[in-house]
Amino acid sequence: MATQASVHVERAKAAWPILVHRARSGNGPMTYGELSAAIGVHHRTARFFLGVIQRHCIENALPKLQALVVNKQTRVPGGGYLGERGRKSHQREVAAVTAYAWPVRPPKFK
Repeated sequence: MATQASVHVERAKAAWPILVHRARSGNGPMTYGELSAAIGVHHRTARFFLGVIQRHCIENALPKLQALVVNKQTRVPGGGYLGERGRKSHQREVAAVTAYAWPVRPPKFK
């Protein structure tokens, strides 16, 4: 039986290549709903699997890949995002994400 943590890791692995493709394409952020639909889950679960990605990026001193996921109305990340959420600072973080050479293959998340 899968634990909640393992479910979040599996969803993070599914979301990773989508976010990397988005970063490489330079198309800017996508919404929580768009990403969640792409991996077949409800948008309210995004905070959990994006938390796995966020933790990996922080622990490995990487740009915040999850900065590419935003609230549909505000166009900035939600409250669980550990980064600057103002428009200008968020734009800088998105620029750092798109400039980074991301591997498409998901990392081994903890």
